[in-house]
Amino acid sequence: MTGHLGRVIKSKSGLPYRVIFPETEHEVASSFLRDLLASDCSQATLRSYAYDLLRWFRFLHERYVAWERAERLDVRALVEYMRSSPTANALRRGTENPAAMNSVTRKRGVGMTFSANSINHQLTVLSSFYDFALEMNLGPLVNPVPRRKSARSRPYSHHNPMDQFRQSRRGTYRQRVPKPAWRGIPEDAAASIFGGLKHHRDRALLSFWLSSGVRAEELLGLRHGDYDFGEHTFVVTSKGTRNRDVVPASSDSFVWLALYMQEGQPASPGEPVWWTLHPKNRRPLTYGAARRMFARAQEGLGSNWTLHDLRHTAAERMIADPAFTLVDVQTVLRHVNVTTTTIYTQPRMEDVLQKVLEHYARPKPTSPGIEPEYDSAALRELLGLAE
Repeated sequence: MTGHLGRVIKSKSGLPYRVIFPETEHEVASSFLRDLLASDCSQATLRSYAYDLLRWFRFLHERYVAWERAERLDVRALVEYMRSSPTANALRRGTENPAAMNSVTRKRGVGMTFSANSINHQLTVLSSFYDFALEMNLGPLVNPVPRRKSARSRPYSHHNPMDQFRQSRRGTYRQRVPKPAWRGIPEDAAASIFGGLKHHRDRALLSFWLSSGVRAEELLGLRHGDYDFGEHTFVVTSKGTRNRDVVPASSDSFVWLALYMQEGQPASPGEPVWWTLHPKNRRPLTYGAARRMFARAQEGLGSNWTLHDLRHTAAERMIADPAFTLVDVQTVLRHVNVTTTTIYTQPRMEDVLQKVLEHYARPKPTSPGIEPEYDSAALRELLGLAE
């Protein structure tokens, strides 16, 4: 696929992201993204949709097919390509060393090809894009993405909340998504990572993530005025709902935050709290920089935990505390449904394996021995039957 043809640009005003293909703005794509923006979609959603559309336009360009003339076979070919071709990140890392399972975390590294979620997201974007183009009469005659045969509506759109969800049939070309497995960081490993940090900023970040369970992006968006040292709480903009929610954190987190702020970081009201450490090129800390910081902190252990695993660790600690109810943990994590929180009630496979090994290592209980028979003469004498 031609990787350098077209691009996605970020705008400072108006539509946040625009698709340039091949050399000019794609008007239909911009109209579709503007429709999403008017529907109150986040900028992150617009960005992901723009890049998926760019991938589709590049793929059709290689097949000499205009986007409005795309057919079902083109969609199938795209899915086959995404299932077998390396991603851009894999090409940058090098394709000669496929991701292997980490011996410390038992987690497999980032794969070489597109994940099942990425392929399904691509299909969702294309289906929505062509539905919009058909409704607005912008060129295509059919939607090349197959619909579900069982129903035209969205799954569970009229679901009774009193009934359980049933497994629905996957749509054509939709990939089977493996069941997600949460992985908390063991206490000794978390302490080792924390002890290896060199800066108060990094200690404050890690302490907040481990004690509050907020998502990485939510904490990085913290601004001066969003925290309360007296109440040990801070305010974050929650992912998805974009609500301003109050979240508690440990007292140690605020101690590290105070030490970090004493180093002379900018503290103007409304300004970001987290900044890069380079004195001559100081700028707000991004997710990529925080991820690299956390990766460097694990080099001594040889682990590959992610920033999101810190959220899992916080949830695991709260679930293990008998003072917390499941609803309490749901409230702190800000899950919409308590069923999402129940994944943390499932034991980790490492813990189950340890219990199994301990079970077989215990000595087997000895069976009680057979008591010797009573002396018949003594028994008759005891019962008064002796002559």
